[in-house]
Amino acid sequence: MTEETTKKRTGRRWRGIPAAPGIALGPAFVHSVRHEQPPIRHLTSLAEVEAEFARLAESLSMVRDDLLRLKGDSGGTVGSALGKIFDAQVMIVDDAAIVAQVKGFIEREQIGAENAYSRVLTEAQQSIARASDPYLREMVNDIEAVKTRVVNCLLGLGASLSTPLSAPVILFADNITPSDIISLKRDCVLGIVTEGGGQTSHTALLAKSLRIPAVVGVGLDVRMVRSGGLVAVDGYNGLVILEPDPATIEFIQRKRKRTLAPWPKKFEVLRELPATTPDKHRVRLMANIDLGREATSVAEAGADGVGLYRTEYLFLEHGKYPSESVQRATYREAVEALGGRPLVVRTFDLGSDKAIPGRSPEPNPALGLRGLRLSLRYPETLLAQFRALLSVSALGPVWVMLPMVIDVEEFLEARKLWQSAKSALKKKGVKFDARTPLGIMVETPSSVCMIEELAEASDFLSIGSNDLLQYTVVADRGNRAVTHPNDRWHPALWRQMAAVIKAGHRARRPVAICGEIATDPQVVPILLGLGIDSLSCHPNSIPKIKSIIRNLRYADARKLVERFLESATLEQGRQLALRFAGQHGIRV
Repeated sequence: MTEETTKKRTGRRWRGIPAAPGIALGPAFVHSVRHEQPPIRHLTSLAEVEAEFARLAESLSMVRDDLLRLKGDSGGTVGSALGKIFDAQVMIVDDAAIVAQVKGFIEREQIGAENAYSRVLTEAQQSIARASDPYLREMVNDIEAVKTRVVNCLLGLGASLSTPLSAPVILFADNITPSDIISLKRDCVLGIVTEGGGQTSHTALLAKSLRIPAVVGVGLDVRMVRSGGLVAVDGYNGLVILEPDPATIEFIQRKRKRTLAPWPKKFEVLRELPATTPDKHRVRLMANIDLGREATSVAEAGADGVGLYRTEYLFLEHGKYPSESVQRATYREAVEALGGRPLVVRTFDLGSDKAIPGRSPEPNPALGLRGLRLSLRYPETLLAQFRALLSVSALGPVWVMLPMVIDVEEFLEARKLWQSAKSALKKKGVKFDARTPLGIMVETPSSVCMIEELAEASDFLSIGSNDLLQYTVVADRGNRAVTHPNDRWHPALWRQMAAVIKAGHRARRPVAICGEIATDPQVVPILLGLGIDSLSCHPNSIPKIKSIIRNLRYADARKLVERFLESATLEQGRQLALRFAGQHGIRV
């Protein structure tokens, strides 16, 4: 990309993957860590070799102490999930096999420790860099972070930002590590933009924990960004605007003010009111959460409960399947925080972009062992989760749903384990609600094809629009080369969702939607017109959505849907929805 090309693209919008919600506006700063090429120093005696061994041990000890210090610094604000990232880097530092290989290089090649260490870790990176598994790709970043720290320590350079921050900025990087951010003043980072990464990357986890708006996987060479130039970051929609014009700046500033508080003042009067249309059609508004402790924010957001509790983040926090007792305590915390509101819990949705550490990478993880298919491969882990969830159901309403269901056979196999979990608790005298619903997430085309049978077999349905869209249009949602924000208007997606809602209602089963599509104000009228019973989204989106529903007639939404479902192309449907939104004063 030439300088001239960059100038032409200022004021242009760049799309990436929304990693952490929020709006940021500020000067760009291109992150640059000192990556010195370690020189090759030739050793001439056994004494020098022994001296290099000692230098290596001392540097590893210093880096280890530094990482533990950073973990401690992060603990009060970032949380245990990020602590696990630092633990992973400490494990690399302490890895005896790596140290043995480095010593072997030093002794065999008669070279200095910094070059030997760099070579060993670079080889480790190269061996896993081609893996399709996102977890393994994150390991490459961890290894790079450790390599940089150790080599720079051996060279006496340190591992800090090459230019310390003195004012708030939008941080641009090809990739960035938790230690990079923790080393900075939190107030100096307004937003984060990276070339690489996905929604489950360390960068995304870090940004969400620190509540820093972030967009990752942006198709922009960050080295060509002009430091100091004004940048707008929309972490809700995965949008980055380089050097926006005055009108865009004004719009972004207004949007930022609206999203700073979970419940803007103009919506305060609606907080305790239901999401009911003027013609008396009721929709339940639920919140999506990743951690049990986040349930405390649900009431504040004016939500009716939790519509999606992603329990796999428990796994990511612990680096392994959490014990039944740990799960029980976490679920209990969430149930009690909701004070009688329902908690809809998704069982571990591991595999694909949330891979299991230690598992061999699959050629195509999105189509591999994931979701319910993976859980049924390890029935004891699913049984333990069922028991933990049922054991807290006596404290408040708990609904349990299974991810990535392919067909009725899978669901019935899981239902047998569900009954086994109930029997085990009954034998132990543990109180639980025997009527606790067991439902499914509809997020595969095969489950849509079998929706009549699945609706009859399950207790409720929840549409996972993110994966359903991915599998419908055959586009990996983490691959910016084949995805586009307008894909959500594809007629095939909406016809499938209409079929799911119709089948659910025919079987007298409630139908919800919990994908990112539910946060789009222009999409809400269509979901309303389809007759969806419940919308589940990020708590910050609830005030706006509640306001739209309370000001929109259900009858009008139904008429829109009749025309919308007849659209033959993506663009036809999109234009219909946009015109309707404009006519009814609905803005993004």
